[in-house]
Amino acid sequence: MKKRLIGILLTLCMVLTLLPTTALASGWASDSALHNGWYYLRAMNNYLNITADGAAELRKLSENEAFYVESNGRGGFTLKMKDGRYLGLDDARKDGARVKAVNSPYTWLVHWEATNFNKEKSDIFSLRPPEAQKLVVNASGQKNTDGTHVIIWTHKSLDAPNHAEFRFIPASTAADSTGESWSVYTENGQDGFKDQNGRIVIKAQFDRAQKFSQGIAKVYDDYKGAVAYIDTTGKLITPFKYYPAASGHIVYDGLMRVAIEGEDIVSAIMNGDGVDYSVTENGKTVVVMRSGKKLQANNKYGFIDTTGKEVIPLQFDEALSFQDGLAAVLQYQGFKDGWTYHKIGYIDTTGKLVIPYKYGGENMYNGTLYSYSDGLTCFVEYLGANGFRGDRVLYAPVGVMNKTGQAIIPADPNRFYPTYSDGFLWSDGVITNNYYTEVNKDGVPTKGGGYEWSFVELYDYSG
Repeated sequence: MKKRLIGILLTLCMVLTLLPTTALASGWASDSALHNGWYYLRAMNNYLNITADGAAELRKLSENEAFYVESNGRGGFTLKMKDGRYLGLDDARKDGARVKAVNSPYTWLVHWEATNFNKEKSDIFSLRPPEAQKLVVNASGQKNTDGTHVIIWTHKSLDAPNHAEFRFIPASTAADSTGESWSVYTENGQDGFKDQNGRIVIKAQFDRAQKFSQGIAKVYDDYKGAVAYIDTTGKLITPFKYYPAASGHIVYDGLMRVAIEGEDIVSAIMNGDGVDYSVTENGKTVVVMRSGKKLQANNKYGFIDTTGKEVIPLQFDEALSFQDGLAAVLQYQGFKDGWTYHKIGYIDTTGKLVIPYKYGGENMYNGTLYSYSDGLTCFVEYLGANGFRGDRVLYAPVGVMNKTGQAIIPADPNRFYPTYSDGFLWSDGVITNNYYTEVNKDGVPTKGGGYEWSFVELYDYSG
């Protein structure tokens, strides 16, 4: 169900409303105040732990829950558990809502309680949801046989109360079966891995390497011009055959996106050749091998699991990483005026096509537009060869749909979204639609009215 609540003139008003009110305030934790790594969180002499049903409580255990705290580089931090879940919220942002373990990454605003040079609080922080910054994570005072519920509650002052102050205690001795706390180090031009204590766990042996994600890491062979994946012992779990630029380095929904440049190229690599460079000839990509051989590129995408098994075959012309249980996949349709164009559909984690190939827009917006979040994604009407004029990509209508492909907000050809990420945002059941349309001199939406104004609408989405 959707219901339009209000129309607001002037984009600026909405943008200012959505900006964090404390974005310029001092005291938000930075990378220098809180380093990426594993921590225990302690408040009021008890540790933050997760119950069997996924709720956060303060209690003491023989083995307390450790969280991998990682900065997103924009003042926010995720707190990841060893089982791949995150500390987050899945209920309405209101007083008394429980803090829980959630499946998708959840970003917290973290406030450093040592802002006023109180050295005794140099390792004490408070957590707030970025979408509801007047709420702070704290102990509820409601105890049971296990411990004290951890909830969010209104506290407008950034200086958190005692029961909302969490001491971040480094868990430097905690074993990390995922490798996600390890760092890449370089020695003699080769990359390897060190653990959180600085101990070498995988010796430098790869031309390049990227950080581990859920127990696997992407590594490079520069001669072959290909990447492979290793486990936390340093053992290759796939051969060096994947296309570096298109293969992922982060596991989503238990799967890693991988791609090849073509079966002929993989065969050449496996027989000792390597990729040297690529050129475009007659609108098609040709891969030049180190042997001098020229091979036609035919990119195909699929997915491996964390054992390296190709669980979804390399069959798609293009694919995005999974989000919220679905991944966008692209089917090639043609080439016109220097542009390739595709139809977009969606697969589930078994590889089944659950939303058919019928959408377009991949040349209009960046890939994040097509990723599901909270059960919704944007879609763009398919224009095919009619979507180009010379070197220009023509506008196509944009809407919002749910995970069954049902349109929640239909695409409207009279509404324009002239950005690379369109004008839709949603959170807590509310969708914000920020669009442009033609109006007359009185500001009334009128096709051919001669003017263009920006409007914002809010929709209540109950699912």
